[in-house]
Amino acid sequence: MLLRTGTVLCLLLASASVRADMFGNGYTLTLAGGRTIRADSTEHDTYRGEVNFAWLSEIWGSENWILSLNHAVSIMNFKDVNDVKAISWAPNIILTTRSNEGFSPYFQFGFGAAYFEDDKLKSDPKPHPRWTLDGVTDLGSHGQFESSLAIGVRKNQFGMRAKIYHYSNANLASKNDGIDVAEFGVSYSF
Repeated sequence: MLLRTGTVLCLLLASASVRADMFGNGYTLTLAGGRTIRADSTEHDTYRGEVNFAWLSEIWGSENWILSLNHAVSIMNFKDVNDVKAISWAPNIILTTRSNEGFSPYFQFGFGAAYFEDDKLKSDPKPHPRWTLDGVTDLGSHGQFESSLAIGVRKNQFGMRAKIYHYSNANLASKNDGIDVAEFGVSYSF
């Protein structure tokens, strides 16, 4: 219930400031999938639905490039022995080409907050040559910081991107295993 209420609140707050996003539209919807790439002892498949909302359409610009500030709201599912759902909100700085002709690259950096419904990710224990994997990654708290880095390409309203996320509680809790996630996503702007 708290997860649904938080998601609705984030979407309402985010939609209040829509102007124009990195593609010149109001919203960009991204569907992505990936896998945890660094976790103490778990390997979860990940699925994400993300909406980017415009915030400041141009905070810097040159003849060929635009730097903008958006914010993204995500709903995630980490799937393995236990399914862990999460939501996040993160401002994103996006560097993209000014031209809308042909394929245009973009680079994105984000930092925000996330809420995980369970603070432990569980997988089947797996043998490893250097250490024992017990199958549990203890995030230490439900609240996590989210940082991300992406590279992508767009053409008209469509895009695709590769993105890496890091989740950590920044040692604010007694445990802080943290996780990294690598994803590939496709986008549509409207």
